[in-house]
Amino acid sequence: MSIKGMSQGLLRWVSDDQVRRVLTWDLLLPAVRQVLQAFTLGPDHCDGAVQPLRSRIKVNQHNGILLTMPGMMAGSSMTVKILTAYPDNSAKGLPSHSSTILHMDPKTGLIEAILEGNAITEMRTAAASAVATLEIMSARDDQRRGKDLVVAVLGAGAQAYSHARVMAHILKTDKVVVWARRTEAADQFCQTLQAEGIPAMVAATVQEAVVDADVINCCTATSTPLLQAAWIKPMAHINSVGAPHPDHQELEEELIRNAIVYTDSYNSAKNESGDVIKSGAAVYAEIGEILLQRKPVLTDRITIFKSLGLAVEDTVAAQLVCELLKAEENQ
Repeated sequence: MSIKGMSQGLLRWVSDDQVRRVLTWDLLLPAVRQVLQAFTLGPDHCDGAVQPLRSRIKVNQHNGILLTMPGMMAGSSMTVKILTAYPDNSAKGLPSHSSTILHMDPKTGLIEAILEGNAITEMRTAAASAVATLEIMSARDDQRRGKDLVVAVLGAGAQAYSHARVMAHILKTDKVVVWARRTEAADQFCQTLQAEGIPAMVAATVQEAVVDADVINCCTATSTPLLQAAWIKPMAHINSVGAPHPDHQELEEELIRNAIVYTDSYNSAKNESGDVIKSGAAVYAEIGEILLQRKPVLTDRITIFKSLGLAVEDTVAAQLVCELLKAEENQ
């Protein structure tokens, strides 16, 4: 679908359904891997990425937040994502999160496409967790390679769904264990996964979900610690994508302090992650540093990938979607 542009020509309008139709894990994972490296290379590198910290406006009277996330990839693509988070919307039958991405030509600054941003946000976040998981798990000792892994997913929302799907795509697993605050939501979530051929089962408690897990995906809206150190296997890996605010926590402080912590962005982790800020945990590396082989992968204890989300992940995903749709039209 196209709409009349602000200055000339037509703007492309891209729906979430179109994104889900054309964007596959096999296409997205290499793109996100590249952008994690580009972010670490920085704005002065010819293959680097540019993005500031996201801006936030609290809408206190309605318990909401407005965020903007601009990013640019080496002069080749430029986006701004506008995101709102209104947790009380769920009780009204409305989405708690909503986002729109403006995709621009960096040569002219003109908007080329407007994309619904929910599907891209869900998929690129899960893709970053998948890239980190693959890099860290591949460095584990030989006795675990080739074995079926147990995957835990905490949450039953959009991020939980994307994480369950991508983990089943990249890992050899015979069990995906799901916990959610509402049992009926967990049941429905598992039924959806099972219909896609993913071996999912419901756990009654967080502890039950994670106690045997090799890979744990925390995808909740909690503001207080949910995951405790005593429940986690010594060599487990955790992807934590919740608690993206300085006053929120998803992980028990003892857990993150004693783990090897990776992140997508040092700057975001120290300024936006309540898990890092409140615990005083040291962040060992950006995952981009590992991918660029600037630092070795450390795996001698529990590992955590603390993901805050990068605007340039939206940039590469939006560019990829637009290219795929154009290719379809030219067939």
